[in-house]
Amino acid sequence: MTMERPQLPETTDAGLDADAELDAQAANWLVRRQRGLSARDEADWQAWLARDPAHRRAYGQVAEIWQALDHIPQQDLARYRAEIAASRARGAPASPGRRAFMPRFALAGTAFAAVGAGVVGWQYWQSTPTFSAVFTTRRGELQTVSLPDGSKIELDTDTHVEARLFRHRREVRLVRGQAMFAVQSDPACPFNVLAQSVTVTVVGTRFSVRCTETGLEHGTVRVEVEEGRVRVAAAPQPDAAPHSVELAAGEAVTTGANGLPGQIEPIAPTAVAVWRQGRVAFNNTTLLRALQEFARYGATNVVVDDPVVAQMRLTGSFDVHQLDRFAHALPRVLPVRLRQRGNLVEVVRAA
Repeated sequence: MTMERPQLPETTDAGLDADAELDAQAANWLVRRQRGLSARDEADWQAWLARDPAHRRAYGQVAEIWQALDHIPQQDLARYRAEIAASRARGAPASPGRRAFMPRFALAGTAFAAVGAGVVGWQYWQSTPTFSAVFTTRRGELQTVSLPDGSKIELDTDTHVEARLFRHRREVRLVRGQAMFAVQSDPACPFNVLAQSVTVTVVGTRFSVRCTETGLEHGTVRVEVEEGRVRVAAAPQPDAAPHSVELAAGEAVTTGANGLPGQIEPIAPTAVAVWRQGRVAFNNTTLLRALQEFARYGATNVVVDDPVVAQMRLTGSFDVHQLDRFAHALPRVLPVRLRQRGNLVEVVRAA
């Protein structure tokens, strides 16, 4: 796409705040360089860059936005312009971020075209990720991945996550499975984990998020914190107040059927994401759910057909790769016995 570049005035508005004035200076240099600088002007530009590291950062951002104007899809360009026009018609004030970018594209003549170009470029620049990747594990597979910001994600079996890093926020969508996050602290760039209708927000911490359709906590979202603090928020509901809870290290929460966070539970930090050690922990869990959890990690040959046996409950920590050992321990903790049925082992009542 080719756009006519708006021309910048040679001086900045004394009424602009310091950041906006610096942006305008950077934009002024950008346009002058596009027109062509004399040897003296080139020396002045280099001196301006060297005077303060903020000058180089401002120039780099302006140049990046300017380039983005050439790559905005036509449909996005039309949508952004429509949003700008609607906002101006309502008299809505620009956000602080947008106000800072507008002077970069000031026109001596047509103000709307100038502001429109600046805001369009700013919106596109802000909404374009600097990094995007998809990570998936198969059943029985574990994987650890590193993000460019220094954060790490440990993926459990049968897990699918989509990571995107933006300039002022970081976002990972947990589509299914469970993952442990070690987030590199950056107060200016929050880290959000999206799971179903739940958003987990942090700056820097270690925590796990689970979002599965089978096994433990199926159909819900569970968050466990090993270190630091996290905020767990449900998606906004019509005519309902926002609902969120904050968790500290050694705390966990599970959403209810309505997607809202339940009661905060204490949890030993060493018990967070025990699947990293190849173990699974049951706490008053039905035998049916326990077997479904084992099945997430590999093929199983242990079955339960009796609904009474299926609802029997047990507590304990077990090796996810030792289903046979788990099955043979059942008669010692539950009123059941094992019966061989071809290649299958059936758990039946002991009577």
